[in-house]
Formats: sequence, C-alpha cells, structure tokens
Amino acid sequence: MAFRTKIGLIAFCVGLSALGWLAYSSWLNRIEARIAQRVTLDGLELDHPLQISVNGRVVTVSGWVNSEAERARVLRHLHPHGPDITVADRMSVLAEARPYVTQIIRDAQGLRVSGYAPSQAALAAVAAQVGAGAADLQLASGISQARWREAMESAIKSLSHLQSARLRLEDSQLHLTATARLPDDAQAARAALPAGYDSQVEIEVLDDGQPFALSVQLSQGQLTAMGKFPTGVLPQIVPEDIGRPARALHVEQARIDDADGRFTQALRAALRAMAQVQSGRLEVSKERIEITGLVNRAGLLRAERALRKRPANTELMRRLEIYDDGQPFYLLAEFDGAEVQFRGKIPYGVKLSALATRFEAQRSENLVQAEITDGARDWTGALVAGLAGLREMQHGRLMVAPGSLHLSGTVTTPEIQAKIEAHLAQKPVEFLLTRRFDLVDDGTPPDFTLAYDAQSGARLSGKLPKGLDAAQITQILQLPYIEDTAQVGLIGRADFTRQVLRVLADWLRHFEQFEFQYSAGQLALKGVAAPGVAAEGLTAALSSRFVIATEISEAGPSADIGAERIHARSGLLERRVPEAWVPVYSFEPTAARCSAATSTILEQEHLSFGEGLARFDVSAAPALAHLAGLIGHCLRNSALRVDAVDHSFSMQSEAENDQLSRARARSLVAALTALGLTKERIRPKGFGDRRPHDTQQLSFAQPADRIEFIWDEQP
Repeated sequence: MAFRTKIGLIAFCVGLSALGWLAYSSWLNRIEARIAQRVTLDGLELDHPLQISVNGRVVTVSGWVNSEAERARVLRHLHPHGPDITVADRMSVLAEARPYVTQIIRDAQGLRVSGYAPSQAALAAVAAQVGAGAADLQLASGISQARWREAMESAIKSLSHLQSARLRLEDSQLHLTATARLPDDAQAARAALPAGYDSQVEIEVLDDGQPFALSVQLSQGQLTAMGKFPTGVLPQIVPEDIGRPARALHVEQARIDDADGRFTQALRAALRAMAQVQSGRLEVSKERIEITGLVNRAGLLRAERALRKRPANTELMRRLEIYDDGQPFYLLAEFDGAEVQFRGKIPYGVKLSALATRFEAQRSENLVQAEITDGARDWTGALVAGLAGLREMQHGRLMVAPGSLHLSGTVTTPEIQAKIEAHLAQKPVEFLLTRRFDLVDDGTPPDFTLAYDAQSGARLSGKLPKGLDAAQITQILQLPYIEDTAQVGLIGRADFTRQVLRVLADWLRHFEQFEFQYSAGQLALKGVAAPGVAAEGLTAALSSRFVIATEISEAGPSADIGAERIHARSGLLERRVPEAWVPVYSFEPTAARCSAATSTILEQEHLSFGEGLARFDVSAAPALAHLAGLIGHCLRNSALRVDAVDHSFSMQSEAENDQLSRARARSLVAALTALGLTKERIRPKGFGDRRPHDTQQLSFAQPADRIEFIWDEQP
C-alpha cells in the first residue's frame, strides 16, 4: 500500500512539472509571435531582402545592405518597437563598385552578360532573360536597383533587333558597337536603348532593307533579269535554272542571308517552272510568285509540279497558257471519189489517221495538230459522222469547225443520200449540222439570204440562182470565208445580183451588220452602219449606185469601250473606242515606219472632203478609224509627234485655199481625237495650194487636194 502511494505521488509530481513546462513554452511562443508581428521592415525601400528572426526577446536582423547609412536606417527602424526587445545586428555592407560596369555581348552564340548587378533579385531577373549560364554577374552597390534593372531590360530589348553587338554600361555612359541586318532593325535598336545615358552608338547596317525579289522577262530565247538575292544565292542560277542565255542580268547580291529560307525556296520552284515557258514573265518574292507565259502541254505539267514545291504560305498567281498560233480550229476534207485531202488545224487528242481508214487514199496538206483542245466538244464523234457521210458521196467537201459540221457535194441517188443522213444523225449534239447535196433541181425559184457581221463573218443560206455560188460571193466581197448552207439552183440569172454585190463590196467596211436578200426576183438590203458612219449618208451613197430596197440604221452600243475583236474581212485585231472600231498595232514605232504606214493607208483608203468643204464625206469613216488606230499606237509608244497636213488647190484664190486647208486640217485632227487620240502631239497644218511635202505631185500641172502626215521626234 505504501509503495503504491509513493508511485502515485511521483507520477503526480512529474505530471505537474510537464504541465508547467507546457504552460511556459506556450507563453514564450506567444511572446515571440507578438514580437515578430510587431517588429517588421514595412515602409523601408531596400534593394536587398533582410531576414528577421525572433528568439525570446532577441530580434536578429541579417542580410546585405548597400551602405552603413542604410544599416543605421534599418536599426533606427527596429529600435523604437519596444524596450522589451533586444536587436542583434548581423547585416553586412555590400562592397561598392567604381566604375559600375555591366557589359552585354550578342553574337552567334546568343546573349552574354558580365560585370556588376545591384541585387540578387536584379541578377536573377537578367539570368531569366539570357539564361543562367550566360549571366556572369557579381553583386556590388553603386547604382539604384530600379535604374539598373530598367537599363538592362531596355538594353536586352535593343540588342534583340541586332545581328551582333557589344553594349557597355559604365556609370552614366553607354557604348554600343553593333551590326544590323536592315535599317528598320537599326532604328528599332536605337529607339529601345536605355534613357538617361550619355550614349555613343555605332551600328553598321548590312542591307538597304529592300526585299529579296526577282523579275524575269523571257522572249526570243533570251532573258532579262533584275532583282536582289541573299548572300549565298548567286545571280547566275537564273540563266542556269531556266536554261536560256541572259541578254541582261542585273541582280544585286545582298550581304544578308535569307533568314527563314522562304525566298530561296520560292525562287528555286519558280525558276524550275520558268524553264518550261517559251516566252513570258516571272515575278518572285517570298510572299508571291507570279508567272505568265506560253508553254507546251508537257511543259505545263512540269511547271505545275515545280510550283507545288513553293513555301506553303507563298501566294501563287499563274497564267500559263498552252501555246497556240491563235488560228481557229477547222478541218477541211475534200473527196474526189478516189482520194481524200485534208487541211486545217485540229484539236489536241484527235487521231485523224485512225478515223480516215475507209478512204483508199488520203493526203494531208497544211494539216496542224494543236497542243490545245476545243473544250468539251467531241471532235472525234463529229469527224466519225462527217467522214462516213463524205465516203458515200460521188465527190464532196466536209468542213468541221468549232460547233459546226457542214457537208456538201454530189450524191448519186436518193438512197445514198438517205445513208448519208443516217451517218450524220450520229454526230454529237453540240455540233450544228448543215449540208447541201447537189441533186436535180426541184424547180423552185431562187431565194437566198446573205447575212454579214463585222465580227462573226458572213452566212449564206437558201437557194442561189444559176451561175452564182458561195465561192463567187466570197471572192466578190473579199472575205476569207463564208459559212455556206445555200443550194445552187439550175434556174435563174445572177448578172444583176453580181453587180449589186460588187457595189456592196466597196462599202462593206461601212457596215457593222447587214442582210442582203433575194426573194421573188427582188433584191433588198437591210443593215446597221458601222460606228461613226452616218446611216443617212450611207443610204444616200448606195442609192446613187443601185436601185434596190435599202434600209440602214445607226449603230447602237453593241460593245463596251475597250472591247476587242477580229474583223471578219480584214483579219485585223480591233479595239472599241467611243466612235469606231480601230485597228490594234504592235510594231516598234519610228518616224520612218509610222510615216510609211500612214502613207500606205492614205494610198489604199478613201479619205476625202466634200467639194469646197471642210467636212468629210460618208466614205471617210473606215479610213479615219484605220488612221486613228495607227497614229494612236505610234504616239503612245514613242516620243514622236505628227503634223496632220492638208493641201487644197480647188478654190479660186490662194487665201481661200489657205483658209480651206487650215479648216480641213483642224477637221482631220478633230475627227482623229474623237476616235481616242490626244491633241498634245498631233498638230493641224494647212499648206493651202503650196506644193506638198513629199513632192509627189510636182509633175502635175494642177495638183489634186490631198492629205499627208509628217512625223518627227519631239525636241
């Protein structure tokens, strides 16, 4: 019992001591916590973080300060926090650097920083930007942390624009020696430099800033090139890759490389494509490839493959056309009963020899196989039907053109004609079928229509009188071709019709359209005057030459200004101007060439004024349009000028001739300017009855009124 009492008493004492210790520890912790809460560095602006620890009533402060003054300021801040604490000073003063130097180097390896940093935080910020291994910095006082960090941030940003650089900050001095790729880079680097420093800056700019580019013109087997290439890409690759000699090679070699390789990749792809072009133009930049020109079919495929290797974000604009001579497609097959003869131009893919196997003998004359197709038209199907019909004829003629099939000739029997019709019924639907078979005349009177359009040509349909056929009409009207569906009859007379057609041929260029009709033994003409031709005057002129029913109207707005067409009779390319269709020329103008050309027009065309008048007669419109096209070409494409000269001899006196001549010259210039010419380099001059400039009329006792054009260079 006594033992258990002793054990209990000992346990009670131990427990009481433990409780006492726990109570003391809790009290001490509360005291330290209140001191730590009370003793802070709030309100102090310090470059270096200081550590404060509390042990009982002892407050220990440790870390770096920039000076003794800063140490004293910290201690003054801590002492007033209560008499119950003791401050233990464990702070160290950071050594001051004089001069305060920080250096940044940028080269192929990147950025490297060396020298001094004002604080660990500032050092860590720079190391985060350039990499820990590239920051060789020592802590030292001597500059404000804010100023140093701001300067370093600006300096690193400035150097990011430069290819290589060495920047040194020494106290208030800044020294920069650098190399920039482009002027914009140098400007951006200067703008980003730290403010508040006495700066000495030397930046070498390697390039003028113009983008890499290439422009190539290829014609007549030679190229002309100009542009700018990056270092490492030699200008000689242009003729080498295209495979053509250089007429002129003006390509600047830059001192900078193609940073992202886009231009070089685009250039290589474009040159490989241009190697397939017969003639054309090439423009290359890293943003865009523009290629135009003529290629053959195989070359087009190779060019497309080459262009697919351009950079993905490089825009492509291509206008590559398969080379063609521009002549229309047609096939003319003429069969004499034994041999078939072919000539013309057939689309790509048509195997004519395989289609003509039923003919025992065949011959080709001036037959061209084009490199281009005729769209979706089935020429093979059309030829199968047409040649099968031609083979059944005694002799005949097959004409196949885009969208049309015409078969004509002599057929022996109605049964054979039916077989031919059965063959022709198999033609593709997109081909319009016309045919004319010579059988015994059906006895009906002649009744035909000749329709003419200045762009599309002439069409002949109906039944012609005896002695007149499409070939005669084609020759009389001086047309290259007439679309003929007419039947040649065995009755009727054609003499008067031929006379009317010969008159009409003289005035054909004055018409935009007409319909010439023979019906019930009567002729009638209904038409539309060409632009610039007075319908009333044209009607009067024709009525004085023949007596048939004539109705002519003024030309309407049939085409937009600037539209182009091929004139059906002349074959010339024409462009629409407000008052006419004028020819388009392409020769290199010189004074001699332009003078010869205008003289030729004046010799071949009818250009005259009314007797004693300064007004052109109705026949002058085509000549004026022809002259406007030629003179406009010469003036637009050269530095030439021209005098429009009139010579008038028909008046009674020299003064009257001078007055009339000047008025006619002004009328001539006014007529030409109304057709699109500007007045700046064409001058009207009236010579009256003085001798002509070219002296062609000197042998005549009484020279005739005339016009001439005198060309020379502008002074």
